[in-house]
Amino acid sequence: MDERLELDALLDEIKNTEQQLINLRKEYRERKTAGLRDAITARNEADKAIQEELKSLGYRNYNYRYNLPVINWRDIA
Repeated sequence: MDERLELDALLDEIKNTEQQLINLRKEYRERKTAGLRDAITARNEADKAIQEELKSLGYRNYNYRYNLPVINWRDIA
């Protein structure tokens, strides 16, 4: 009977440790990509400001991201 309780306790400890590992991996992923998420948010806000400025200048259906000429990094060097 005691052996069964020890096995159950070990199983519970394994489950808790696995859940803790899942939480730590999630936190690691969030911290690792925090800068990228912030940069994407800033870019989206800048895009919105550009669209509003273009609209105020009279460009109604202008998407500057798609209407810009393609510049390859090799052309710059």
